[in-house]
Amino acid sequence: MARRMVKRPFISVIVLAHDAERHVLRTLESVLDQDFDDVQLVVCDCASHDRTAAICRRCAEREIRLDVIELEDTDRSLAFDRALGVARGRYVLVLGQNDWLAPRALEHLHALLTEHDLELAILALSVDEDSGNGELSSHRLSFDVVPTRTKDEFRDQAPLFLADGIFNALKGKVLDRDRADALGLRMQLCGNEVAYLAAYLEDIERVGVAGQAVCHVAQQEMLDRFNMAAYACCERNHERYLQLISTWRRDRDEALLAAVHRLHLRGIISCIEGVCSSREISAIERNARVRDMIEAPSTRASVAVLGDTSREFGFIYGSIVRKNVTACCLSARLSILARISHLPFAARTGVCLIAPSYVACGKSLPKRSLK
Repeated sequence: MARRMVKRPFISVIVLAHDAERHVLRTLESVLDQDFDDVQLVVCDCASHDRTAAICRRCAEREIRLDVIELEDTDRSLAFDRALGVARGRYVLVLGQNDWLAPRALEHLHALLTEHDLELAILALSVDEDSGNGELSSHRLSFDVVPTRTKDEFRDQAPLFLADGIFNALKGKVLDRDRADALGLRMQLCGNEVAYLAAYLEDIERVGVAGQAVCHVAQQEMLDRFNMAAYACCERNHERYLQLISTWRRDRDEALLAAVHRLHLRGIISCIEGVCSSREISAIERNARVRDMIEAPSTRASVAVLGDTSREFGFIYGSIVRKNVTACCLSARLSILARISHLPFAARTGVCLIAPSYVACGKSLPKRSLK
């Protein structure tokens, strides 16, 4: 693919797309219609079967700031590395294929990054959810923190981000391109987004939250069947976070440990709900899988850190504490039903970023799970 721009832009925005014809144009226009012009947009189409690639090519014909890559593979790790190779900005922002930037988001980002010379910026997220009456409602996820200047300042603030799964995905993050290159980071070598971000965060100092730069995040659909890769990914991510805080020499930091184990329990509950919603496994197999998850040493360690009671997880937490498989399955079904019915007592296990999905695993994706 020929490069049509010579000047290094301030920021490159990367979008990985697969079968995204319904929303990809909105995503592209939200970047290209910003008042801030010093931007390059890189879209990598991952073997789409619909009109996604054609829409991107047509947009690129009239927009010099847009570069389009087309792959015959759905491997997101490969796609990200290819897109990063084309990106030329000093900073790199990653968006999901159904997400879009609020007006002036890049302008606010430029001001924050320039003033504080940040190595990482985190956008505020506006997560869209079905309100139950055919309309979408949004809830805002942001953090009122002062940009950090040292390693210790960032590590003191890290529990805020870890507990909500902010580092479970690259979307909504702005990376310093030169820093990523100096670290030799490649998604295919790291394995998934959590491992990539953990490596990026090991010695980081200057981190800030762009509270006025909003990224609208489309709610992810739940997988219609449980896949053991999701649980395995949840466990790998948990292990990588524990390694990270060990590298930071924060093994005895109670707030940091609680945040990591809280995130882990959310992932375990999500996996349990996945098992209980699956129609492809027998009751015997379902109970065996739930038992394996709630009796796993990592789960027991998380329970030990968080204590016997924790209201944020709903009824299912007590069942996990007691290792009661039957009660876990019942609580999971009730929680799923409550969310479908939009009942007020439905337990929330976190925003869409924390789900141990194929996206977090960095695997080649089946068509349905890319939505």
